[in-house]
Amino acid sequence: MKPYCEITTQIILPAMRALVAKNLIEKYKLNQQEAASKLGVTQAAISQYRRDLRGSRVRILEKDKNVMEEIDRFTDRIVSGGFNSLSAMEAFCDICKTIRSKKLICEAHIKNFPELKECKICFEK
Repeated sequence: MKPYCEITTQIILPAMRALVAKNLIEKYKLNQQEAASKLGVTQAAISQYRRDLRGSRVRILEKDKNVMEEIDRFTDRIVSGGFNSLSAMEAFCDICKTIRSKKLICEAHIKNFPELKECKICFEK
């Protein structure tokens, strides 16, 4: 059994990074090294995001307009230099909270563990 935070770490966070990397490269025309520097990851990680070898479950997030708008704003702030390390971390966590509130983590969790169909742990605390 994997708690929701493990699903978040394995599925949601890589998907978020993949979407931000995609924005940095497509919208802002950064190369992979520049995008990696902005995200604090390696160029190889960006390459893997681009080839769907990491963060490939972005469809979980792409289908929600509000989440995508938050990811776009997050990307805009990264490019504009509007973040320090703490504010970037807080904004990333805020996106994750939105994803959790919309039960998108539940969808990924239940896909891996169908017996959790009636789980409400995330919303009881």
